[in-house]
Amino acid sequence: MSIARVLAVVGIAVGLATCSGAPTARQLGQNAIDAMGGAERVQRVNTLTMKGGVGTRYRHGQSVKVGDAEPAGMLKNVIETLDRVNNRAALDYELQIGAFGQHRREILTKTADGRAVGLEDVAGRPLAVMSPSGLFSWGTQNHPEFLLKRNVIAVALAAAQSASDDAPQDKTFEDRTMKAALATLPSGESITVYFDPESKLIAGFDALDTESMLGDAPSQYVFADYKDVGGVKLPHKITIRKLGQPYSDVQYSSAAVNEAGADKTFAIPAAVNDEVTKAVAAGEYSPLTITKIADGVYFARAYSHNSMVVEFPTWLAVVEAAYTDAQSATLVRVLHEQFPGKPIRYAAVTHHHYDHTGGVRGLAAVGATILAEKGHEPALRMIVETPHTNPPDALENARKAGKAGALEIFEGKKVLSDGKQTLELYSVTGNPHVEPKVLAYVPSARALFQSDLWFPGLGAPAGPEAVHLLQSITALKLPVATHVGGHGGVGSHAELVKAVAAVKQ
Repeated sequence: MSIARVLAVVGIAVGLATCSGAPTARQLGQNAIDAMGGAERVQRVNTLTMKGGVGTRYRHGQSVKVGDAEPAGMLKNVIETLDRVNNRAALDYELQIGAFGQHRREILTKTADGRAVGLEDVAGRPLAVMSPSGLFSWGTQNHPEFLLKRNVIAVALAAAQSASDDAPQDKTFEDRTMKAALATLPSGESITVYFDPESKLIAGFDALDTESMLGDAPSQYVFADYKDVGGVKLPHKITIRKLGQPYSDVQYSSAAVNEAGADKTFAIPAAVNDEVTKAVAAGEYSPLTITKIADGVYFARAYSHNSMVVEFPTWLAVVEAAYTDAQSATLVRVLHEQFPGKPIRYAAVTHHHYDHTGGVRGLAAVGATILAEKGHEPALRMIVETPHTNPPDALENARKAGKAGALEIFEGKKVLSDGKQTLELYSVTGNPHVEPKVLAYVPSARALFQSDLWFPGLGAPAGPEAVHLLQSITALKLPVATHVGGHGGVGSHAELVKAVAAVKQ
């Protein structure tokens, strides 16, 4: 049979299928819109506020040892606000992981002239302004921007508008056979959308998420418990899986469409206008200042997660690439201005927790060698070596250009020395917070840096972690005079001794 004849037969078959009433992929999307309340109502959803959420965040990088099961992060009082018209989104939630608890708000908003900025508000700390990439979240999503790209309204409209006129495929989703169709989101991403055969509503979708910690992660979003909200049916239970494992789930008690006052969620207080100007001008920005501790040793104080900088004759070493790549980018910029001609050659990691490794890729992107203890290797190797392509980040681009820093593993102890300056890294075991734990010591300044074990400079009480810290310093015979905190500030060794003594009384 000739090719022309084959094409003609295929064309007839497709025409018969269409005439027989079998819906095309696009028609399934349009049917879903109709089931939600109709195109006019769905398209009129400008703001969407999900309220009273209770759920779990499973992936948060807080295990004691790499490879251990992570304790469940319990979420409550979750409020998620989406502004589709102005591309703004906000996460507001309370998180409890064991004894650790926080109320957090991460807000992706815009200035009056339409430039994007981030606001982060953690209980007990002043509101922080940063670039959108500087936002760190332990909520249902990795970042508020995911709400903009992954919400049910965006998915439904994409399925109705961009899906093809081809026949959908039969695929298994949530242990049921459903029709599946490809759709293109406004971001340009292709996703696979699944349609419930009974309700006609969208049951969920598959996408490629690029997570700050997990990298390129095939992800699945499940929509359930649809309820009427102002004439539009919306899912009140959302489950997310990434890399085939549970990531988060949340059950909302209520929702509101175009709620009066939703705009207030995204308001930028006039008191932070100066910081907004800095963030917009810098492009990549997170609050950070550098202060001198001793000759060649500096404290990089950030919004919540600090670093220590050690100056060598021709290069610099950073201890702790914390929080986000935006913080790393800010640190790189500040150090370039303060120490022209001295590149960051090394960045040392104290432990594998997400909030203390979120800036690792940003420092590797400028060529820094990432120093990680052998016990942390699997987690750091994933962070540094997993592709981040949707969209590509700074390290992905640096790797293509042959300018990326590599991962270097040490065991027990690592010493960096050049000229009269030395930085010593010690791995200690037995601390209840994390296993192992790296302490960074600069002999010339008798200064020691650690994260999460004790907050120096604040008169903070000592817990079991601080007691073990003092025991470790004594066992290593380090003549520490000054403590530099990954949290808190700078304090004396006498302050730690006093705090620990108070615990033992």
